[in-house]
Amino acid sequence: MVLPPASPFAPPRGLIRVLVGEVKVVGVCPEGGVLLCSNHPSYRDVFLFALVRPGARLLVHPLVFSFPFLKRWATRWGFVQVEIPLAVDLLKRGEPVAICPTGLVEALGEDLLPYKTGAVRIAAQAGAPLVPMRIRYGNYPGPWVKRFAITTQNILLLLIWPFYRRGATVTFGEPFTVSGVDPKAETAELRRRMLAL
Repeated sequence: MVLPPASPFAPPRGLIRVLVGEVKVVGVCPEGGVLLCSNHPSYRDVFLFALVRPGARLLVHPLVFSFPFLKRWATRWGFVQVEIPLAVDLLKRGEPVAICPTGLVEALGEDLLPYKTGAVRIAAQAGAPLVPMRIRYGNYPGPWVKRFAITTQNILLLLIWPFYRRGATVTFGEPFTVSGVDPKAETAELRRRMLAL
């Protein structure tokens, strides 16, 4: 398997300040081949991954690579498609990899979407630790946005983000290992640890 080259991409601090505001980091992300598992409350998360763990390879939906403009930037930033063998190889090479177990943006950051088992299966096959991670933005719109479908919520929040730019806190939990014997149970444990942050 030919692995895509790592990206030197690191977002300029000025861009982070414009898109997010001040970013506070709680805890420490281990070095080496670890699988960062984070909630996904905003499209701005992609910049936070690169900020708090430079060089982390973000696993993204293949649809991102179907649009020429998005594909260009995703490739430049070192993003890779969500493919278990590819993610396993990256981790075995000692590269940090990041994934959002829900697979979708949750507009209000409430963790209502189900978690997929891919993170546990990737970590088990690679023999790499999972690192729970939680992103909290300083402000969200009110519950009025819930009356819309999740896709509409995300589009609305993308359009009105300047009104909700109140900084973010990124929290790292303790790394832990999984066996992959019972992916559903271990995914439930991952979710429990992420929600506890």
